[in-house]
Amino acid sequence: MRSRSSSTRPAGRLGRLPNELSSTIVAVKSASERGRAESIRDVVDAYRRLYGSVQRFVLMLTDDQLNFASVGTSGSHSLNQLLSILAEHARGAAFVRLRDLKAAIEEARSAEQLRDAIFSDLFSNDLAALRKVVTELERLDAAFVGLCVGHVLEQHARAADETRPAGGKRANASSRTDATAARRKTRVAEPALARSND
Repeated sequence: MRSRSSSTRPAGRLGRLPNELSSTIVAVKSASERGRAESIRDVVDAYRRLYGSVQRFVLMLTDDQLNFASVGTSGSHSLNQLLSILAEHARGAAFVRLRDLKAAIEEARSAEQLRDAIFSDLFSNDLAALRKVVTELERLDAAFVGLCVGHVLEQHARAADETRPAGGKRANASSRTDATAARRKTRVAEPALARSND
């Protein structure tokens, strides 16, 4: 009886051990794994911002939000397709800095390949390489934002010039000259009046 009870107790304990251990095991990521995950997230975010900037650029040039559905508001187009649409609309809109825009578009055509570095075993484990990808995507994004904002400012300045009446600058200059001459005449006339009153 004693031998049986001693043999059954260890068996019972062994049967419970896997369940008890499984509830206490927690997977812990190393610092390098966390850094890699953050770098991959930064690449994805930088690419997403670049895509959004190009998309808004196209929207600004089309000047029609209702028709922009054909451009792909939900991201139905690839970035390279959006870049082609942007180039087409920029030519149609007589974009002033068209040469700079074309250069930015050609550079941005490599953005999809840069983003795909996160799927490469070689690059996805190289944190320095991922940081370079993020920097390049952010540089491209800044270039498009700058060109878009510059175009908007030029359009506003052009519209202001068109609404200004013809010869407005000349009229303003002549009015300032007349006002100055009137002030001079007043200063000359005041002493003469003072002498005549004496």
